[in-house]
Amino acid sequence: MPARLTFQRRGIVEGFFGPPWSMEHRAAIFEFGAKRGMNTYLYAPKDDPYHRERWREPYPEAGWSKLLNLFHLARERRIDFVYGFHPGKGLCFSAEEPIATLLTKAERFYEAGVRTFAVLFDDIPSRLKHAEDQKEFGGSLAKAEAVWLQKILDRQPTAWNDIEWWICPSYYTEDPLLARTFGTFEPSFLETLADHLPQSVACFWTGPSVVSKRITLAHVRKVARCLKRRLILWDNYPVNDLSMSKEMHLSPLTGRDPRLPEGVYGYLNNPLLQESLSFIPLATCFDYAADPGGYDPEKSWQRVIEELFGKETILHWQAIREFCERISQSKDKNRPGLLPRQKRAALETARRYILDNRGQRWAEEFRLWLDLIEENLTRKND
Repeated sequence: MPARLTFQRRGIVEGFFGPPWSMEHRAAIFEFGAKRGMNTYLYAPKDDPYHRERWREPYPEAGWSKLLNLFHLARERRIDFVYGFHPGKGLCFSAEEPIATLLTKAERFYEAGVRTFAVLFDDIPSRLKHAEDQKEFGGSLAKAEAVWLQKILDRQPTAWNDIEWWICPSYYTEDPLLARTFGTFEPSFLETLADHLPQSVACFWTGPSVVSKRITLAHVRKVARCLKRRLILWDNYPVNDLSMSKEMHLSPLTGRDPRLPEGVYGYLNNPLLQESLSFIPLATCFDYAADPGGYDPEKSWQRVIEELFGKETILHWQAIREFCERISQSKDKNRPGLLPRQKRAALETARRYILDNRGQRWAEEFRLWLDLIEENLTRKND
């Protein structure tokens, strides 16, 4: 019997904008995910100031103690804790001081047992800002980011022969949204990056879009041919930050080619901001990552609903899920289209189910969407 095709790295990138998850929830996700094949967790919450805005500063003792405990919890579950640096904002790539600062901060993690680090240049301007960088790198942001990684590897302690480094380049998808948001990128960004990046560094990619509906093997192979490096998919499902904050992604993961492991080293999902509700879609992501060829979205989704809430709640959650899908597809997130009559009875029953569970954490997290359900049910016509 042939071996099951799967990704070497499977898990979560906590990489959203918004309040970082609680330490208690992270520990619960480690337990939940480990049972489903999760083996990697990238710590990269955008709103942790010591990860991004104040990345040069060491963690205060209280924060460091919590991170250390989280690392030990991950190790107990055989999950690789990956620490992400986000140094790109305002960075002078030609300066030596930031590299020394990053390695000093990384050394504290290394001494604690961390062996994988990520340097993330996502969501920064697409062009170099400093005159000295323009001169040293010929105006190429791609070259600057790649050479910066090379300098890190060159300057890290010689004893660090068991370290793995990853990069998220500023150009992490071919989606035009990226250029509209951060400015036009230089031509042949990925090829230039590949010309200067150390061969051992794995690269992040989000797929054909920032939030991709489909990711095919043909697509990732095309990207891998440009990068000539191991590829890690940073899948922005089921995340709902920024412009998606009115959306609630409770549906199972779909649109991912079962053959992706043939061209992808790692597969990490960026989760919902809502802690309790995040278990629903993440369970399906874990199931896909562990066994892409055998993954059945609907069976996976029903299993997690039965596990978390009981088999008798399936119809309620189907109605809730369908309504949330309607919001995601609507141009006006505050006023999704009126439900057909045959769907309204099921949603009304689901509404009562939510109200009956108001003391539960997940129902509190769902408060915004409960208001939208109630508004839709009381509306006569658009």
